[in-house]
Amino acid sequence: MSDRALRIGLPVLMLALVLLAWDVVVRTFAIPPYVLPGPGLVLNTLIADGGLLWQSLLVTLTTTFEGFLLAAIGGIGLAVLFSQSRLIEYSLYPYAVILQVTPVVAIAPLLLIYLPQPLAVLACAWIVAFFPVLANTTLGLQSVDHNLLALFDLYKASRWQLLWNLKLPPARPAPARGSRTASPSPAIGSTSRACSRRCCCCHSPALRSSSRCRRSRISHCAAGMKARSNASASLKRIV
Repeated sequence: MSDRALRIGLPVLMLALVLLAWDVVVRTFAIPPYVLPGPGLVLNTLIADGGLLWQSLLVTLTTTFEGFLLAAIGGIGLAVLFSQSRLIEYSLYPYAVILQVTPVVAIAPLLLIYLPQPLAVLACAWIVAFFPVLANTTLGLQSVDHNLLALFDLYKASRWQLLWNLKLPPARPAPARGSRTASPSPAIGSTSRACSRRCCCCHSPALRSSSRCRRSRISHCAAGMKARSNASASLKRIV
């Protein structure tokens, strides 16, 4: 058997075994659907609610693409600015690191308070994808041969000549590496924003007093109660 057939066949076989084991465990131990639904029930739900799930998937993919695009443009642009001025790099880079290590779930409620919802979504997606692009591009722009840098200084090259002719050519793979690392992150940011919106509008006593949150809480919690009631009705039919 060829290597190509093994690469395709073995993952498919493993998926089939996992689905079979999943179904056997659910049937053997009579696990309730609300604890662990079987693969058949999951498939039926995907088919029954296909329109809603497809619409939600399109919204998430659109947010992911927009957040990734903003992160790529902002990260590369700021990295170029860092390469042109060490003062700017020393002033802003620590805050970029702090923004990276701060959980997005802790930032998302504040963004939902101070920004409109579409901008808050993009901000969450941008935050989690921005730093990998910035770090990789900055490292690539700084990985310059010191002998060539001394040669350009000897010939009195300007900052933009140094950037365009010396720093950018060897640094071209760096933004691609950063973008590849950051590509899954905007989806995580947009999903965290949805969870934080529920926590912000339904479970925070400090925020429930604001008029904006009251309006959003009425709409979102009404939708949530309707979804929960529909889920409960579906569960009763299943059981």
